[in-house]
Amino acid sequence: MQQSQRTAQEIVAGGYRTVNFIRMGLAFLFGGAILATGFNSFHRTLIQAEAVGCVIFLLIAVIGLYLMRGGRIPQKFSRAAVFSDMTILGAIMAVVCLDSSQEAYMMVKNTSLYAVFFIILGYSALLGSASLTLALSIWGGILYGVSMYLAFITGVDFGAANDYSINRVGISDAIILALYLPVAGSIVAGVLRIQKKLTGVSSQHAETNAELVASLTDQKHILAMHAKELDRTTEGFKQFVEQTTSRIESQAAALEQANAVTEELTASASQTSEIIEKQSKGIEAMAEGSTELNALINEISASNQDLINSARDSVQSMETVLFAVQGTTEILGRLEEAFKNVNQITEVMTEIADKTNLLSLNASIEAARAGDAGRGFAVVANEVSKLADFTGQNVRQIAQIVNDSMTTIDEARKQSQDASAQASHQKEQTNRTNEQVEKTSGLLRNQASILQGLVKELEVQRGRAGEVMNSSREQIDGQKELARTMESLDREITEINESSKQLSEGIDRISGQAAELSRISET
Repeated sequence: MQQSQRTAQEIVAGGYRTVNFIRMGLAFLFGGAILATGFNSFHRTLIQAEAVGCVIFLLIAVIGLYLMRGGRIPQKFSRAAVFSDMTILGAIMAVVCLDSSQEAYMMVKNTSLYAVFFIILGYSALLGSASLTLALSIWGGILYGVSMYLAFITGVDFGAANDYSINRVGISDAIILALYLPVAGSIVAGVLRIQKKLTGVSSQHAETNAELVASLTDQKHILAMHAKELDRTTEGFKQFVEQTTSRIESQAAALEQANAVTEELTASASQTSEIIEKQSKGIEAMAEGSTELNALINEISASNQDLINSARDSVQSMETVLFAVQGTTEILGRLEEAFKNVNQITEVMTEIADKTNLLSLNASIEAARAGDAGRGFAVVANEVSKLADFTGQNVRQIAQIVNDSMTTIDEARKQSQDASAQASHQKEQTNRTNEQVEKTSGLLRNQASILQGLVKELEVQRGRAGEVMNSSREQIDGQKELARTMESLDREITEINESSKQLSEGIDRISGQAAELSRISET
């Protein structure tokens, strides 16, 4: 804007300077006319008048140029000077017209001097004032009319038409010549007014264009800044997804270990069930042979010792099962905490997707404001919005899978706790069985006196063995179900890992689009 103002000021100053140069040229023109006349005594008045006019024109031109030093524009002096120029020209005509009829006739017919009126009127337009040019043309017309009147007083004959043989001037021609000046001034003033309006419109367009360029430049910087910010955001999000994927893979490995432990527990429980079933069959055989107990007391004692050993092995097996079940419960608890952390991560990922969508919406609004220039960026912003929606959907699917997995893990943990309680109960039952078997050994040593009580106790032990066997079967079924759950959870984790890889690829595409957007904004 300041540059435009300086340019306009220089143009106006050039116009004022040209006026002074033209005025100086008129002074030289009058000087040339004087030299051409050759100082003839017949035209002495004309020569004197033109000499005075030459000096005044030259003086005014020099003063005007002096006042314009340093780029200044003397408006008042310049406007007064053009009126002075017109007045000097009219005074020259008036003085010559008062000299004699012959001089007056020659002055009236002097078209060169009449043309100077138009020259003065023309360079007055360079001052840029329509009202000044119009007023100057009216003033020139008045001066020309006064000169015609003075010529008439001096003795110039004005008739209906020009007659050069008798020095007669057509009055209609004189009037027309006098009216030409204000008419020409009106035309020039109208042109100046139109030019001034066009200049104003051009200035407004220039200001509008300058503001538009500044706005586009600001928007370009804003787009570049948003592109860089989007690139940094996607890079951080990519690192976050990679870390999440690594953690999920670690959890999958831990889940595989837990699955292996569960399979071992299932195998151990199957062995325990077989042992318990064998014990139950042994007790049944003892009950059936209770009538032959007295005869087979020694064999029963030997069998009872085997039973004690088996009971001890069963206790040790139960302790192993209990320790394994407790380890499984602890692993499931840690796995549940890990999936809670994954759930928190998916919430953060959902928030990032929403912010990315909001950022793409703001970029679309800025692109819409930019009009045609921002159409390409609007397409990029739309693709970013779609990708953010896709990312949000995947994250929500991940969150749903994680929630389902946490529910499954919670159920498995409860079943593991139930299995632990059952194993503890089974251990207690086995310990009591061991105690009973030892008591049975004592009873056997007391021979037949306690045979009836031993038979009853064997019946009790047979019932308890059935309960333990049923409990062991339930434990096996629960561990098998836990194994199937762990396998399902492992498949879901694999799917989550695949979704994370797809999400990482989507982030790479967003990064590429952000880099392309940054490159476009920098061009």
